[in-house]
Amino acid sequence: SEFSRLEIDRYVVQRQAPAGVSVVLTSREDPLFGPVVSFGVAGMAHDVLEDRGYRVPPFTDADADELVRAPRASEVLLRSPGIEPLDLAALHDLVVRVGRLADELPEVAQLRLRPVVVSPRGAVVLGARLHVARPLVRTDLPARRLLG
Repeated sequence: SEFSRLEIDRYVVQRQAPAGVSVVLTSREDPLFGPVVSFGVAGMAHDVLEDRGYRVPPFTDADADELVRAPRASEVLLRSPGIEPLDLAALHDLVVRVGRLADELPEVAQLRLRPVVVSPRGAVVLGARLHVARPLVRTDLPARRLLG
């Protein structure tokens, strides 16, 4: 019947995210520093203790690794008892991509990826919020490009 078809159209079925560690990755356009990317392990460490790392793009793979290791709670990413090692390469790739987006698109005033689940088989973004605004004038762009 038509009614049952309408009911079915309201549902979205998708693959379940794998078990892993939830993290938060954000970028924000700062008036002084330009784009700033932050990273933290989701939960009390991030929300209450404000245990986060911050870096200014552009990023190399080494910069992404330093950002991921910066919060004290990142130990759960490096040593997760009872599960196989997490795919940190996939997380580093996501960090580099967010840094590139923040660096190249100043109209992205804020980006928040929460949660990102890092598992042994990759990193999956489960939630994203984006705020677009008129870009700030960046005066440091040539100097930051030389560093990258």
